[in-house]
Parts: sequence; C-alpha cells; structure tokens
Amino acid sequence: MKRSVFAVAACAGLCVSAMAGTVSGSGSVSLYGRSYNVTSWNINADATGNAAAIFGAEGMTFFGGKLYVSHDHNSNRANGRLVSYDVGATGDLSAPALIVMGSGPAGVWGPEGITVNTSGSGYGSFASGDSARIVGIDSRGSGAFAVFNTGVAGSNGDAITADSTYDDIAFVGSVDKFGVVQEVADPLGGPDTAVFRYVDKNTMAPEASTFAIPSGTKGVAVVSAAFATSLSGVAVGTAQALLFVTEADGFALYDTAGNAINAALTLGDYAALAELESVAVDEANNLIYLGDEAGKAVHIVAVPAPGVLGLLGAAALVAGRRRR
Repeated sequence: MKRSVFAVAACAGLCVSAMAGTVSGSGSVSLYGRSYNVTSWNINADATGNAAAIFGAEGMTFFGGKLYVSHDHNSNRANGRLVSYDVGATGDLSAPALIVMGSGPAGVWGPEGITVNTSGSGYGSFASGDSARIVGIDSRGSGAFAVFNTGVAGSNGDAITADSTYDDIAFVGSVDKFGVVQEVADPLGGPDTAVFRYVDKNTMAPEASTFAIPSGTKGVAVVSAAFATSLSGVAVGTAQALLFVTEADGFALYDTAGNAINAALTLGDYAALAELESVAVDEANNLIYLGDEAGKAVHIVAVPAPGVLGLLGAAALVAGRRRR
C-alpha cells in the first residue's frame, strides 16, 4: 500500500513539502511474552522528495503530537536533515516537513540524536506556546550539542562542545537532567561497550558516574514507570524508565537509577529490521517508534493500553480454563 500524498507544510518558509512516507511492510514483534503489531514506513525520500538523497532515522524524538527524525551529515547522504511528521492515533507518518537547519558549529549540522527539554529551564528550554526547541548532539561531525528553534529557519546555535562518543540524547524529567548514550572502546581492541551518562541541564557538563547498558546501544527514549511496567510486566521503582535500542535490533528497559527491568531482548522475529539507531514513544496513543537508519525506515509498534492488556490476559486465562 503506497501513500504518495504530497503535503505542503504551513511553516512560513521554514520547511519544504516532501513526499509522505510509504508503508513498506507489516507484521508482528514479540516483547516480554506478548506479540504486537508493527508497521514499517519507508522514509528515504521524505527529506527532499528525492530518494537519491538517502534519509534514515539516525535520531528521533516525539513531542507535541509530532515525530521529529534526524539524519547526520555525510558527503553523499542527508547532509544533516531534520524532518517533522504529523502523527495521529495510529502513528501514520503524514505531512512530512523538512526543517531547514543552519550550517552548525563546524560547517555542517547533523544530529546523531535529538530530544526536547520539557522542564522550562536550562539548555534548550522554551516557554509554553513557543515553537519547540530541539536539542541535538552532533558527536561525529561538529562535536557539539546545539539547540534548534523549529520556528526559525537555520537557527541552530548555543553550541557546547560534546564528546565524540555520544550516540543519542534524551531529557529525563524525573531527575531534571539530560542523559546520553555513550560508546566505550575497549583499550585492548575488543568489542565496544556502552554506558548511559547524565548531563547537567544547564551547563551540559557530563557527570562522572555512568551505568552499563547493552553493547551496541544507539538510541534511548524516556517513558513513564506505568508504561514500562505495562510493557515488561515488572514493577518499576523509579518515576520514569529508559527504553534502549541497539543497532543489532536489541531492546532493553532500565529504571533511571541504572537497574535493568526484565531481560534485554532481540527483536529478531520481525525480519524488516536492519539497524536500529533511535527510538521514540507516544504514550498517549501507546506507540513505539523504532528508527532504522540502514533500512531507511521507521517501524511503528502498536502497544495496547494497560487496561487492554489486562483484559487480554484475563481472556486468555478464561479460554485456557475452558479448554481443560
């Protein structure tokens, strides 16, 4: 099913129209003993309307009813592109709009990871009613954090030097800090590992302490304890939880103190997954967005609401009793 509707973005010249994403597949994925429907959207042409430009989901965040997707720069790739999508209750990627970014601190701005500071203060904050500010990390290129005002073309600035090993960033409201996924090289030449590190929301200075997360982790999203508990079946002892994805299609939940919630999974039962680099969550509509850079796709997992899961479990129990 191809959706080739062209959308004209009403954004005062800050965006350009782009081809809407194309549904490229569907199936199911298993998470903690339950099977959920997943729909894949090919986003390759959404940055320019031209598939030759190559646009993948390197960074991703959900805010204000929109899904923001970024791709870092490369001489023959997306050259630092950021696209917003209007998404509804089913998560369909409609009305993609290319947001024009500036050149960045070192010539080209291309976020590896993006997030929104929702606290109202600190780096990248904004007042209620203002256009959203995106906080990004361009570790591989410019080597900096930067803030982009989605309401002003080419406005990224406030650059602060960042470590080149940061792969993603998220704002964790319950601890009032940013957090980064950091790749850690083995000094003896073995496989890289990964850690999660908190960052001061005002100075963007990294904290000394870290906690280990699955190797190959590339993306992180913040969810409520209720959402994490509903998904994993395990009670969460902190107000929020961290959802991680790895480039080898791994999926893991941790509380914000660094404790694993249930066991890490590999989403190998859905063959369309190629290389997960980012993740975002729309809790209001119970949707998980998986950003696939190599697959140039966003995979949307529909998770039933907690009450629905309870009813499904009860129905299964009743059915089981009837079969005896």
